[in-house]
Amino acid sequence: MMDLSEMYREEEGRITRHRMLREYGASLLQRRKERGITRIELFERTGVSVSDISKAEMGLFELSEEQKLRISKFLRRQRII
Repeated sequence: MMDLSEMYREEEGRITRHRMLREYGASLLQRRKERGITRIELFERTGVSVSDISKAEMGLFELSEEQKLRISKFLRRQRII
């Protein structure tokens, strides 16, 4: 059985992870919109499903490192409108 301090640390870890997912999602959405790219276009260029992109932008899903890398490489090559 966990003591109270262990429970707090576990809860703190979940909050931190959730905050990181939300921040990554907001950043992804902002970069995609700045470049005038739709989720469908991002899918076509990276192979990351529209559903995964959508959930990631809402902070509900963590993309794999490979998915993040493909998206990042593609978005870096695009000019900001």
